[in-house]
Amino acid sequence: MDWSLFQFEPGFILVVLVRLLAACILGGIIGFEREYSRNQPAGFRTHILVCLGSCLTMVIVHFLVTAYAGKINIDPTRMAGQVVSGIGFLGAGAILRHGTSVKGITTAASIWAVAGVGLACGVGFYTGAALATVLIWAVLMYLKGIENKFMMKKKTKIKMVEVEGEAGKQLIEPLNNLLKEYGLAIKSMEVNENTGTGRQRILFYIESGNNELDLIDISAKIYELDGILKVSL
Repeated sequence: MDWSLFQFEPGFILVVLVRLLAACILGGIIGFEREYSRNQPAGFRTHILVCLGSCLTMVIVHFLVTAYAGKINIDPTRMAGQVVSGIGFLGAGAILRHGTSVKGITTAASIWAVAGVGLACGVGFYTGAALATVLIWAVLMYLKGIENKFMMKKKTKIKMVEVEGEAGKQLIEPLNNLLKEYGLAIKSMEVNENTGTGRQRILFYIESGNNELDLIDISAKIYELDGILKVSL
């Protein structure tokens, strides 16, 4: 092994330090918005670490290409590709399901995007990294309100309904037919049957679009179905 490869000049150390600090700052800007503006669990430190790790990956590639030039064939794009694809596992951890809604997709996307910012810092492409950071921050900060404004007309109302009925009774099809009469759609359903108590529990979410729900009337109609023992709206 040629140990001279590890004898770094001050200029090289400064270049590496600048790139790593740039990644920390730019990643922190995005992470700050996620944690303190949106109160997301994957926030300030997570985005800094992702950006810093991506930057370090490209610094390593730069070092390898420079140090082993002409000795071994190194493709600098491979490690970058691994970062872009591998960061998806971390992004998936930020996605949470709450009933019929899914939260954290935007944070997962910002984690993936900030990895690209880190890669740009790692190769010294500061202009692209800075411009991307500004655009990512602007999208996260300002487009949420615009999105809510345009989607308000299409906003649907979701209501959770819990029904208890006699065990062994076929209740799902009658419930579905009844809800269709009211113009309602079942988004998801969970059925638990307890043979010990002789009851089955059905939990489902209904979507009503912009229609006002007459919960009292719906509850009364569900009670009329054969085998229904309890309805909670």
